[in-house]
Amino acid sequence: MAQEENKDIKNEEKEQKNVKEEVKETKKEKKISKEDKLKEEIARLEKALKDEKDKNLREIAEMQTTKRRLKEAEINNRKYASMGVVEELIAPIDMLLSVVNSEAPSEEIKNYQIGFKMIATQLVSILEKEGLKPIPCEEGEEFNPSLMQALESVEDPNITQSKITRVLQKGYMFKDRVLKPVMVNVAIPQKVENKLAENTETEEKEND
Repeated sequence: MAQEENKDIKNEEKEQKNVKEEVKETKKEKKISKEDKLKEEIARLEKALKDEKDKNLREIAEMQTTKRRLKEAEINNRKYASMGVVEELIAPIDMLLSVVNSEAPSEEIKNYQIGFKMIATQLVSILEKEGLKPIPCEEGEEFNPSLMQALESVEDPNITQSKITRVLQKGYMFKDRVLKPVMVNVAIPQKVENKLAENTETEEKEND
């Protein structure tokens, strides 16, 4: 009887020990779980902070870009403020210069031309101070499509670069912009297919 009681006591102690160990393990697991949650929360907050920082940096960069563009636009607006007026005045001034530089049919008209030429010269001088300048262009020069506009072109087998054959109308720059291209006629290099056709035709005539 005593042995059974001792056995029961030992079993009970063993069970209590097991329970304590289970409780201990549970507490340990809960502690680990809590630490994991804290680590996850810290990682989440760090990512959120990084994302917010990146967002702020992008917004600052965009603001700086916008500010720079606005400043450049303001500078350009001031730089080219009179461009429209200058462009409007070019055509009538060109016409006036054409009239005063033409041959006068009489002395009376010649005297008028002298007076108008002085006025035209003064107007051109004023516009040049604003930034207007003629585009230099002469016959025989190489054609520059960024400054000139070809109104008529003719093929020439003797050239390798397009050349100006006639200057029809003056062109102008306003500061660093083309305000009005030079109007010209040009000679262009002969196309390969046209050369071949021409050579074939010549050979046929010689054979005949």
